Amino acid sequence: MKRFFTAVIAAFFALSAFAVESDGTLHPIKDYAHWSIAINGGLSQFDGDAFQRYNQLLSSSHIMWTVGLDVEYSFNPAWGVILNFQYMPYQGYTNKHNVEGSQGNYFRGNMYTLSAMGSINVLNLFGQYRKSWRWAWYINGGLGFTFYDVKNRPQEDTDDSRARTLNSARCMSFPVGTQVEYNINKYLAVGLSGYYRFHAKDNFENEDYTCGTMNDGEFYATLSLRVKFPQVKSKEGGHMRNISMFTYRKQRTGEGNDELYGKVDSLEKRVKALEDTVANNILPRIEELEKQHSTEPDEDGDGVPDFRDREPNTPKGSFVNYWGESIPQHNGGCCDEVKQIKETLDKMGAGIDYDMSVYFGFDKYNLTGEAKANIEKAAQKLKDNPDYKVELRGYCDFPGKSDYNLKLSNRRVEVVKNELVNKYGIDASRISLTGKGKMENPPRADLKNRRCDFYFYR
Repeated sequence: MKRFFTAVIAAFFALSAFAVESDGTLHPIKDYAHWSIAINGGLSQFDGDAFQRYNQLLSSSHIMWTVGLDVEYSFNPAWGVILNFQYMPYQGYTNKHNVEGSQGNYFRGNMYTLSAMGSINVLNLFGQYRKSWRWAWYINGGLGFTFYDVKNRPQEDTDDSRARTLNSARCMSFPVGTQVEYNINKYLAVGLSGYYRFHAKDNFENEDYTCGTMNDGEFYATLSLRVKFPQVKSKEGGHMRNISMFTYRKQRTGEGNDELYGKVDSLEKRVKALEDTVANNILPRIEELEKQHSTEPDEDGDGVPDFRDREPNTPKGSFVNYWGESIPQHNGGCCDEVKQIKETLDKMGAGIDYDMSVYFGFDKYNLTGEAKANIEKAAQKLKDNPDYKVELRGYCDFPGKSDYNLKLSNRRVEVVKNELVNKYGIDASRISLTGKGKMENPPRADLKNRRCDFYFYR
């Protein structure tokens, strides 16, 4: 058990070393004070071989009072050392029978403990740049000596003069605990702490053998009032307990590191300027681009969003360009060469009959009832004209990635081909497939570009 206590204390002081600067030295800063003093008072309970019934939550040792005094030297905002004196009276009962017929022994004693402890401010250690110093959380631990005296008598004997007395006993002790503290101002702080003190002996009940607990201990919880002694004309809080580790390091490095802190300040300003540029310049442009790629609102249903629709009232089914302007569907005004090409294609039976086009739902390639009816028309036309061939051209609307839409358009023409071949017996050699992917301008505004066209030719 003693080895365990020693290992715990050694680990505690090893952790404390992290709070010291990397070069292993402790540099005082003239502008900040280091000393403080605190008085405490609270409750304690002895943890030893006191009697305990089966269903009893606490042992039969009494809850007593305790008072103490701390003197602390803070090396920096994260680490310090404490010299503590604590007085703790204690009493209780054991189930040992020194006298035949006795129900047990009653004991009453006093502990006087002097300890040296290391103290870590966890909030400053792990919150290097925190702005508020009002709250602090400390973990404390160390070594000490406990001097104690105790009287022991049978419970039935009320005469303390016949009690066995142990005077001027002493042993090593190992206090560990935690403390939460609130700094009222740079001079005063109040705290709440809880400790457990291990002892290296087992005779605090003044009995000569161990009844249960290997080593006796003591719980205690206290309220404290701390007085700090800051430099009156110092910067900020004036005491090591009142500043952050960042402030401490900045003050400690002195004037020689001003250039580094200037660079940090400059970087903070540049980051702020970048944030302003992103918020006020780049993000509005991104929103405008997203708006331009949107498809809604579209009041006239021509596939052109209202913000760029120059003819917002075009009838449904109209052919429109990128700006929503109607495209004439007649041959007037065409040059003779175009007319000649169209007449030749008409004679060959080539062209697209948009009334037969197969339309699909958004991101779908399954066939609706209307789609199957149009495929039946196309199959009948191929049967009536055995010399005709057909190219199935698949399209998608423009939301989504290009490679995804290309694959989707290929699936759509495959579905239409399977319907022609499997249901209507059209020779697959008469059918060719072309997946077009995205297409900006639809032939029918209500279904946009989600379609498959039949291009007939000889």
